[in-house]
Amino acid sequence: MNERKKEQTEEALCRIAAGDAAGVDLLYESLGPAMLAAAAAVLRDRFSAEDAVQEAFLRVVRSIRTYRPGTNGRAWVLRIVRNAAISRLPDKRVTYTDDFSALAPAEDGEERAADRLLAESLLASLSPERRHLVYCRYFLDMTVRAIAAEVGKSKSFVQKELSRAEDQMRKILQERGQTDPRGGY
Repeated sequence: MNERKKEQTEEALCRIAAGDAAGVDLLYESLGPAMLAAAAAVLRDRFSAEDAVQEAFLRVVRSIRTYRPGTNGRAWVLRIVRNAAISRLPDKRVTYTDDFSALAPAEDGEERAADRLLAESLLASLSPERRHLVYCRYFLDMTVRAIAAEVGKSKSFVQKELSRAEDQMRKILQERGQTDPRGGY
């Protein structure tokens, strides 16, 4: 997340904590699309995802006292969104979708579509357990510690599995002759 969005999210959460209703609008401006994408990834239905996001806003306001300023506000909010989405599942089981297209912004071009297909194929190459870890780390922006607590494994296990997943995806990119535009694989 870029620094401006991070500051905007922090400011929004501080305003909400202070009872300023404008904080909710600022939070929507800062994280609205990411919140919708996270809910849609769990629910696989845009309308249900919108309802989950509305519920998540209420939960954020109700539980704002538990947020610790200066920590990862995005991860905290997206965890609430994810939990709100899970609570809307009929059987309350978490389903991690292989369709990560819901995580991309709505605007689409050929390059965005190609990137999405590449990401989907890389994620499909992972085991379901590793895919879940990658989803939590890079799509929900969760810390390794939070992921470890969620999956009931040690922090070192999660770190090793994420590293192995990254190595596996990097190897596939190398075999395809594709590189990351930032200079890595």
